[in-house]
Amino acid sequence: MKPATPAWSERRREIANRVAAALYGVVAILTAELAIEPGEVSFVEAAVGVLLVGLVMVLTRFFVDLVKKETELGSHIDLRNAGALLRASYYALAFPVLTAAVILIAAALGLRWRALIDLVAYLSIGAVFLLGFGSSYVLDDKPVPALLRAVTWTALGLVLFVAKKFL
Repeated sequence: MKPATPAWSERRREIANRVAAALYGVVAILTAELAIEPGEVSFVEAAVGVLLVGLVMVLTRFFVDLVKKETELGSHIDLRNAGALLRASYYALAFPVLTAAVILIAAALGLRWRALIDLVAYLSIGAVFLLGFGSSYVLDDKPVPALLRAVTWTALGLVLFVAKKFL
């Protein structure tokens, strides 16, 4: 592995961790969206479900980071440091909260389920692109590698979208 670039800093490390946590939420929603069929649940039930998926992703991110950190240290983490890990994991809830808001606004506007499901998928794909770009760009401020990562991650996200269209 290459050492960090001169531009690397603790602030950039925090941003990279936030991007990674947010990606948990986006991928969870994109994946959960595969199972939803129009009209199976109400808009309110869908919004609550999205928030629950987001909460599960916060906890998943937290537990993964906790075990990873304890493994690196070779000991248990105290409550203060565990709290910091939990706070960093809250970013996994960002996209599910946005998605729940979109669902409730769509319901208020009378949007049809099929259009809403497609909208959530498009938002998810867009978020994967932005997170892919951001996760690379924060490392060294180089747009070309960031764009390549964004395109690669988006292509993988599109595989899920295409699978939904043909299932």
